[in-house]
Amino acid sequence: MYVSYSRLSPVVFLIATACGDSSITTSSDASTNRPDAPGPQPIPGLTAITVSPANQTVVIDGDVAPQQDFTADGTFMDGHHEDVTSRVGWQVEKAALGFMTGAHFTGYTAFGGRTLIIASNGAISGSTQLTIVVRKQVNDPQAQNLPPNPGPLFNGPADASRNPNLVYPNDNVLLPPNMAVLEVHFRPATGNTLFEVAFKNAVTDVKVFTRCVNPANGGCIYTLTSAVWLFIAETNRGGEPVAVTVLGTDDNGSKVGTSAAISMSFSRDDIFGGIYYWGIVSGAGNIFRYDFAGTQTAAEKYLGGSAVPGGCIGCHALSRDGFKMVAEANGQNDGRLLLINVADKSPIVPFGTGQKSIFESWNPDATQYVAVYGDTGATDYNLMLVNGATGMKTASINIGGTQLSNGADHPDWSPDGTMIAFTKIGTTSSTLQRMHRGAIQVVTYNGTSWSAPSTLVPAKMGENRYYPAFSPDSKIVAFDISVCPGGDETSRSCNADGDPTATVYTVPAAGGTPVKLTNLNAPGKEDGGQTNLTNSFPKWCPFIFQRTGELGSRLMWITFSSGRAYGLHGTPPQQGTGDGDATTGKLVWMAGIDPDAALRNQDSSFAPFVLPYQGFDTSNHIAQWTQRVRTPIP
Repeated sequence: MYVSYSRLSPVVFLIATACGDSSITTSSDASTNRPDAPGPQPIPGLTAITVSPANQTVVIDGDVAPQQDFTADGTFMDGHHEDVTSRVGWQVEKAALGFMTGAHFTGYTAFGGRTLIIASNGAISGSTQLTIVVRKQVNDPQAQNLPPNPGPLFNGPADASRNPNLVYPNDNVLLPPNMAVLEVHFRPATGNTLFEVAFKNAVTDVKVFTRCVNPANGGCIYTLTSAVWLFIAETNRGGEPVAVTVLGTDDNGSKVGTSAAISMSFSRDDIFGGIYYWGIVSGAGNIFRYDFAGTQTAAEKYLGGSAVPGGCIGCHALSRDGFKMVAEANGQNDGRLLLINVADKSPIVPFGTGQKSIFESWNPDATQYVAVYGDTGATDYNLMLVNGATGMKTASINIGGTQLSNGADHPDWSPDGTMIAFTKIGTTSSTLQRMHRGAIQVVTYNGTSWSAPSTLVPAKMGENRYYPAFSPDSKIVAFDISVCPGGDETSRSCNADGDPTATVYTVPAAGGTPVKLTNLNAPGKEDGGQTNLTNSFPKWCPFIFQRTGELGSRLMWITFSSGRAYGLHGTPPQQGTGDGDATTGKLVWMAGIDPDAALRNQDSSFAPFVLPYQGFDTSNHIAQWTQRVRTPIP
């Protein structure tokens, strides 16, 4: 499914509805700017229109709306030129940026960007690009006792000893423009009491003046307000990167330091869909959810561990339409079924009466799911097909599994319904949660039956390869590789359960060379060069988006769990034994993926960012995606 939908923020929606979606005017309707007004009268013999001045730049300076007059020169069949400014219709290509009153452009003040100014008469049209620069200087509302006019204080002499260290976001990060929540973390230098957080490129010149209002671990955290987010994200939606820097000085502006810049970009399309992730609180598993298409400001607790005997919900799988969820009780060596209607949390199958399983994945129409169980009491080590209404096994796909050490693990059913990828265990393991020497294999459905397994990523001595996940177009498989310390394949650091060296790779589903996602896996500044970050459980957003305004520029989003530092907040707390063999807890991170680069066997990833809506006092894993969050119908 290809999506180019963009959910407007409330500010943009008000602008668009108040001013009309088409922003077309003619000389006869310029005073009303009515989009349903009659068009201009045809101009006989007109063959071309040239709009002047060409490629203009205007500035939103503070709250002053930008203005610009245009003219239209007509070329006629007999070769002569004539001013047709008052005889053509005028249109702003991106109506959210402004409107035309006749040939006069008036911009809005919420954000800038680039647009075309179009003059047309019948089938004949001409255009020119208009660049609208947003220039804002704002005081952080959390900062107390700022100087009356802070800007000039940052014009003092440069002093490298005053340079702040900007540590989050990560350099070359790509963000969805509707995320709306972002923190900037920096370490101030000695002597700095006043800071400027600057966002700059050809269409952006935004400066925020602040103090160290939210100190954390020897540094400072600035949180963007909704207005500042709008200035930056909407101005640069699908556009060029923004350079972010932090400047520091004292209240006299005696010396000024400037951090190294980081690059931050925004996709053209908003992200939507929903996630249900597993969060560990005091050793017990709970499921939390967040709706990207809704109005939530934080994830909500969806199901607590008290929903099952034993007090812990295990790993879960969500149908792509969001109506059904299957999870097991208490994880390893239990596997009793919890199959529910997501909207009202009612049981589809009474607890404990269905087929035991540890990991599952739904088919596209949510009529069945594939499951595996190799723990205590297991009798079938293959891929089990389970009825999505009864919770009972209906068939098995034979992958040659006769015992846990050669059984199936971590199944993922492709969105097109034709393939199931899974981990084939290759050596002695204790449970499906803790397995060794995995390979990534695939079975394919031919319309009547499933094929024998083929190997997509072979097993390798001294490594573990596991957790396959199909992209939304079924053409790419993301998965994990862990390297066993000293080649010891029995090590707890190489058992697919919180492995410190867990690293995310992709491979084309049709076959190819696995590619490490270098940008996604790279450490942030606060990781101190540590590369063992436990990057695990890759899961894809179920939609395909557009990254830039350029046609064909596709974008996918992927989430993963990681023990890396969230800037100055540091590493998340470990929650008992629920974090497997990692030494820290984990948070859910997200990164943009260029699917066409992945199909060319290239690193397709952007730098990651932390999902800002999750709880940071829990250890979070397995962000299962759905196309839509389902809630009870009123």
